[in-house]
Amino acid sequence: MLPITRSGGISWSSNNRRRVIFKLSGFWSEANGKLCMVGTGEFQPPQHDNIASTLSAVLKLEFPKVSKIMTSIIKGSIESLDIETSPTHFESISLLAYAQRRYNYTVTEQAEESCYNLPNEETAASDSMSVCSNIQNIMQYESFTSSDLINFLGFRFLSTSQLVCSDDGKVHMSMLLSNKTTRRWYGIPILPGKSLVAEGVWDHHNNKLCLIACSLIGKANNLSVVEDCSLGITFWFPSYFSLKQRSSMVGRMWNMSNKSTDNDGYRIFSLYSTENYRSSSVPGLKYNYTELERTRKYCEIKNTNPKKGKYPDVQSYMDMRFDLSVHDGKGKPEWGNAQLISVGETYLGNQYGGATDSMYVTGGTTIPSSSSMVDQSNTTWDVGYTLSYSFWDGNNSDSVQISAEGIYNSTTGTLCLIGCRKPNFRHTTYGEILNSSARIDDRNLDCGYFIQLQFPPIDSKNVKGKGIIKSTRAKSDPLYFEQLEVTFSLMYRSYSMQEYDKMDAEMVMVIISLTLLCACTYLQLRHSRRHSTICHLMSITMLVVLTLGCMVSIILNTEAMIVRARKDHPFLRSGGWFETTNAIARLFNMIALLINIRILQLAWSARSKEEATGAITRGAEKKTLIVCAPLYIIGALIAWFVHSRSSKTRRAILEDLARYVGLMVDSFLLPQIIFNVFSQSNEKVLSPFFYFGATLNRVVPHIYNIYRAWWYPENFYNPSNIYAGHADDYYSTLVDVIIPLEGILFVFLIHLQQKFGGRCFLPKRFKHGADYEPVYGSNI
Repeated sequence: MLPITRSGGISWSSNNRRRVIFKLSGFWSEANGKLCMVGTGEFQPPQHDNIASTLSAVLKLEFPKVSKIMTSIIKGSIESLDIETSPTHFESISLLAYAQRRYNYTVTEQAEESCYNLPNEETAASDSMSVCSNIQNIMQYESFTSSDLINFLGFRFLSTSQLVCSDDGKVHMSMLLSNKTTRRWYGIPILPGKSLVAEGVWDHHNNKLCLIACSLIGKANNLSVVEDCSLGITFWFPSYFSLKQRSSMVGRMWNMSNKSTDNDGYRIFSLYSTENYRSSSVPGLKYNYTELERTRKYCEIKNTNPKKGKYPDVQSYMDMRFDLSVHDGKGKPEWGNAQLISVGETYLGNQYGGATDSMYVTGGTTIPSSSSMVDQSNTTWDVGYTLSYSFWDGNNSDSVQISAEGIYNSTTGTLCLIGCRKPNFRHTTYGEILNSSARIDDRNLDCGYFIQLQFPPIDSKNVKGKGIIKSTRAKSDPLYFEQLEVTFSLMYRSYSMQEYDKMDAEMVMVIISLTLLCACTYLQLRHSRRHSTICHLMSITMLVVLTLGCMVSIILNTEAMIVRARKDHPFLRSGGWFETTNAIARLFNMIALLINIRILQLAWSARSKEEATGAITRGAEKKTLIVCAPLYIIGALIAWFVHSRSSKTRRAILEDLARYVGLMVDSFLLPQIIFNVFSQSNEKVLSPFFYFGATLNRVVPHIYNIYRAWWYPENFYNPSNIYAGHADDYYSTLVDVIIPLEGILFVFLIHLQQKFGGRCFLPKRFKHGADYEPVYGSNI
């Protein structure tokens, strides 16, 4: 007897689900395979009175001495040590578990022999070195179903778990029978009357997994035994996929003790995996079309003039996968995606990765051509698809996955598909579906779906596609549904290449723009040092606006430029070029900020030392601020009012602030113009390289935004705008016209003021002092 101390947890359901964690210690008998432990646990009553009860319990477990198919169950119980009248007493709880370790195979030969009587199936060849990895990858936590299963065993789903596969191909596992299936990445429970234990071996000659399964029977006094090992099961990897057959693994089940009355064999039932498209690791998979004639019956292809546009070629894999929006009868949009899985008999599967990644592969996305893919006379292609989307009704989510196949016409851009999906048993009863006039097939599939989609032309700037999903059933059928409207957006490969080129060009433009900003700001600093006697005539308000613009750019925009672009558009991948651009942008913005602060310091010091004209410049600056401040405040209020109706996160509010500061910097010369008017200055206080270069630096992004909106089409994906990003400044057609015109006007006015005087463009009555002179002889 070995002393053992352990802590563990156990939970059970009553009116309220509660969990108790016990701390236990006891003894383990290796000779008898028994474990006995006692301890206590804390339990919180459902009344939530914050008074925890202490439960005393004893745990008893009996492990099989030899673990094999008939003795592969660990039995036990947890019992209360409190008297029955105690409030902490609880009923005895039975425990069952599957013994996986030190397993002895005893019926593998019988299991292999049972497969010889089955009809030959077309199976996919599997490398002996990868058999166990494929079996464990697909079957570890998988569910299988068929419409015959409920009549055979009384349940709709058979789920596998706790699978162990040895190097020689021998397999043992536990199974659970249930009426619902969920993806569970952990072990399923062992329940009497609902659980099976199985043992078998992989038949390398026929490429099948042959199993013998035994039932777990519950008996009196909470005893359970493994009995009735007459259930034969076989699984294999399919050699082809089709509209209805998209299971990762298929199989058959039969009762070896019951002979069929129709022939000398057994009554065999089919099984199909509920998980699709995970057999890409199995070589030699092909796609077999079965509903093309039915597709042509429903499809309406309009004659389209080829001159109106060129449509995507199905061999360009990336152009045929897209995200979509589905509108139900209430007009509520739901998002989903459509994935091309086959072209002709070529099964694509997941060989290009997930839906998101494969959208943006620039090379290797062309599918090899074959004679079975396309009818050369009318350029129609046989294609297979899977469409996925979800509807949310406020309380429950209805996930829809449609397997579809049909034809695509590359001349008209029309895609017609016949689809199948698993019925939504939450809205209709299973018996009602089976008894309907158009019942589901043996794979629990409703194949009454028709999908027609119209792709937009490649050379069109409208990249929005439209289509429908409708039912081919009668309105009286329980599986009928109202027609759904579909819209989808595409990023064609030609546009994706343009997007890459655009991003490369914009990163170069960012560096050039910031280089120009640093250069023209430095030239103004050198100009101020050479002409230190006129530094007091620079507008402090203008310099503060420029400094504020650099600070905001460093704090908000530059730091988030690459992160925001990556989030908005998956074209951006990690790489040194993006990080380098980000680092250079931050460096140049910091240099521009330091130069602006130095110029501001020179102007402030010069104005403080100027005694003769200090009052004049201070008065002019005060009047400039009185004029500019209301403009800035009114603009801020308008910007706040426009964006206040939508709920804003902290990040969105900061981006709105950055946009408004960008608009202020666009008009950075306005304070200097107003200051020159009030100070009547005609000094060349600003270097022409500065005010012209800085204005050019603010105007070019708006001109480029007009060009970008015209050249690059609007698409479903958020644009990856690195240069002239919409989070840095206000961009719209109106603003993009006003800002350049404003910049040209301000540069022209500054040039006139520094040559002819601050009030040179004003009427004569305002060119001189604004004081009134008394008119003698008046009667006033």
